[in-house]
This record gives sequence, structure tokens and C-alpha cells, in this order.
Amino acid sequence: MRRDSELTMLLAQHNNCLALRTMKVFAGYAKMDYYLVCHTDIANWYANRYREILESGECTISYTPNYRLDKQVIGGGHHSHPVKGFFVGTKIYELDVKGQYPSIAINNNFSFDTLNCTCCKYNESVGVRQETIDAINEYLQEINIDRRVDRYWVCRRRKGAYPRVLEQILQDRDEHLILKKKEEHKANPDPTLIEEYQTQQIGAKLFANAGYGLFANEYFEFANYQVAECITAEGRRIHKQMELMAQSKPYNFEVVFGFTDSTFFKDTAGLAKDHAVVAGLKKVDDFIQDCKTKLGVTVELKTVFTNSIFYGKKNRFVAWTGNDNDEPVIKGLDGLKNPYPLWVRKWFERIVVELVRHPETRYEVIPRLIKEAFDALDVITSQIDPERECTLLKFSQRLNKYRHEYNEHTRQRRLAQLLDKDKGDLVHWYETHEDVYVESKRCRKGGKTYSVKPENLNLYGYKKLLLRKLKDSLEITGFNTAALEQELLEPNTNNDMAMFLPGVELQK
Repeated sequence: MRRDSELTMLLAQHNNCLALRTMKVFAGYAKMDYYLVCHTDIANWYANRYREILESGECTISYTPNYRLDKQVIGGGHHSHPVKGFFVGTKIYELDVKGQYPSIAINNNFSFDTLNCTCCKYNESVGVRQETIDAINEYLQEINIDRRVDRYWVCRRRKGAYPRVLEQILQDRDEHLILKKKEEHKANPDPTLIEEYQTQQIGAKLFANAGYGLFANEYFEFANYQVAECITAEGRRIHKQMELMAQSKPYNFEVVFGFTDSTFFKDTAGLAKDHAVVAGLKKVDDFIQDCKTKLGVTVELKTVFTNSIFYGKKNRFVAWTGNDNDEPVIKGLDGLKNPYPLWVRKWFERIVVELVRHPETRYEVIPRLIKEAFDALDVITSQIDPERECTLLKFSQRLNKYRHEYNEHTRQRRLAQLLDKDKGDLVHWYETHEDVYVESKRCRKGGKTYSVKPENLNLYGYKKLLLRKLKDSLEITGFNTAALEQELLEPNTNNDMAMFLPGVELQK
């Protein structure tokens, strides 16, 4: 408990008390006492703001008796089918819709007090666009939900409470961004002012983005699944239209991947030369302007990547701009998940970074790096004290159930008993040769066992784990992983770098 309190205080003090300063911004938008904001959540903040608006008479729920609607299954953001491939020297443009959901709510007046109002029920001109209704029904059909939407409409007589709040917040954010930029360009900028403007704009962005999700929260006072449904469906419509525009003339981009409010485009012209780079950026600028004119959204060019690996799975990629000052972006890769030992995560990251930074030398360097990782593992284990934790080789998992809720022979239950842990606590283990404390039911046929102490460690198992996590990255970038694994785990085989290339048979 003492350590928990200490960590809380350290977090509160981090970056000149950024968290506490941001909470002050939230208190202003919520119209709540700062102390209360620090002891409640976003649902309470927005509910208080909406009550304040309703009590002041700015908005009313008199025309929306069903302003609160319990949670139902709704669709999420649109995901395009991701491409699988290794792109070297090929520009990939990452474009984001700026504030997509807040913009949709403002542009369409979506709110709990405006959607399906009684005053506009018979006005055919205020219906939600048919393409958006179709997007709702398509999703419901995909997941076999027996519900269909014929028509939604939005009040045109009054601006909704949600758009009102968003407009003020986003206006504040723009003002503070302008002030921050002006201060930064002064001959003697004031760092205190810059920090304050930055806090204000971050707080505004976070508060605005948090408002949408509450409508699908069953415990929120103003929950309304239809509002959330309309916003996500409109987002899917816009995202699909963006992709269609990008793939059509005059742009002819290839969509590499897209999700919710982001899209990754590949310029099919290829951009190896300077003039081609300029031409590609000009096309992107034209596309952004088209999105604003035709779709009513502000699209930003977030990043231009030069080397990248896409895994053919949702939101999984490694990409680098080609600028030595930029670190590669790594998204959604399993090898970096917290349950895995720090040794695995460290070397996994180093190797995939090497793949995108120096693809031309990968067949020489990557096998050497993996061998270096294995050598480091041997050094670590030679220095282990079995009575002390070994952070580098420890697996960990947070229990999401109470101890008694796990099946009797599961690893989680046994670890919880041995370590005296329960729901919400972290448990740890090491992969071992012998069944010292815990046997994995799932892997018992292979003799895979675990211990809560770093003893009898199965180094072969750790090495196999690293190679297994790297397998997708290596195969996509052209390695013969079976040959690579045999070479690295069976030292007596032929040490010929050519065997790592795809399609090359091992020499007997």
C-alpha cells in the first residue's frame, strides 16, 4: 500500500505535474469543482456539463422523451483489408481525419437531445443520409444481429448539447495552439507560457475525444446507443469514400491499410527520385483538399514512411520515415506485449527496427543479432540467483478473475495460490525444464513446465519463443525461417548465409 501511494505521487509530479494540470482543464469544461473531478470519471464530468446546459435552457429534452436508450450492439470503425508486404524505398502516406468523431457530431448535429426528436419527425429533409443507415444495417447483418434501422432523423430547430460542448472545446484548443505557436516563434519565448498553452490544448483534445464513447456506456446518465451508432456509421461511410477517392483517378493510390480515421496509401508511381517525391506530395495535398470539399472533413498528412512492414492484420505494422533522427513506429506486434520477458521484448524490438532501418544488409546482420541475443541469454542465466527475481526472463500476467474463478488446473490459479495473489494482481513465472511448481495444462504433452523461481530454466524454450515472435517479420522480409532456426538452434549445421534466403534448400 505504501509503495502504491508512492507511485501515485510520482505520477502526479511527473512532467511538472502535467496530470494535475490537465485535470484542471477538465474541471473547467465539466463545470465542476477541481477536487470532485479528481475523484470522479469522464461520465460524471460530461453528465454534469449536460445538466448545466439543460438547466440553463440552452438545450432541452422536451422533444426527445427517449433521450436515454440502453446499450445495444453497434458497429465500430471501418477497417480495410490490410496488405501484407515489405516496402523498401517506397513512400507510404499515413493520413488521419482530424477529430473525426467530434467533427461528425458537429456537422450532423448528433446528440441525445436532437436525434429522433418529435418536432422534426415528419420532416423528410432532416433524415440521416441513406448511406449512413445502410452502413448501420450492413454491420448488423454481418454480425447476425436481428435489428434493422429504417430511418433516423436529426433536429434542425435546435443545436444539440453535445455539438455545443464540442464547438467550445475545439475552439479553445485552436486558440491555444495559435498562442503556443506565436510564443514559440518569439525571439525570447516564455517556456512557462508554452507549457501552459500545450496543457490547455491537450486537455481540450482529450476531453472532446472522450465524449463520443459515453453514449455507448450503459452507466452514463445520457447514454444513447443510437447517437453512438450514427456517429460510427457516418465514420465508416466517410472512411470508405476516402479510400474510393484515393484509388480512383487522378490519384490512383493503393490502400495499404485503413482503420477508423487513419489510412495508409502507397503511391503506385514509385518515389525514388526527388521530382517524384514532390509530385507525390502534391497529389496528397490535392487529395486532402478534395476530402474537405467533398466529404466535409479535415484530413492531415501525419507521416510519410520510406521503409515499412505490413503484416496483413489489423493495425500491425513497422514503419520508418528514413530520417535518422526518427525512431521507427511499431504498432500492434505481439513480440512487444508486456506478458513476455523483457529479454524477448528488447531483442524483438531491436531486430524489427534493424529490418526497416537497414533492409539492404538484413541477411548478414539479422542472423548475427539473433545469435547475439542468444549469447546474452547465456550470460544472464550464468549470473542468476535462484532466490531472487530475474526481471529479464520473467513472464508476467495480471489476473482478470478472482483466484477461485479459474479452473482448478490452470496456470493462473496455481500461480495465484503460490504467490498469494488475486484479481487485479500481477503473477509471474519462468519457463523451466522440470515441473518445479506449475505445469501448463495446455502444453503438458510437450513437457512444458513453469516455476515461480528462476531455476532449471529452459533456455531452448526462451530462444524458440524469440524466433516464434519474429517469424512473421522475418518471413515477410524474405528469410527462410526454417533454415534460420535450424542454423541458430543447431550449431553443427552449415554456417552459410545463403541458407537464410527464401527457397534455398539446406545443404546436407
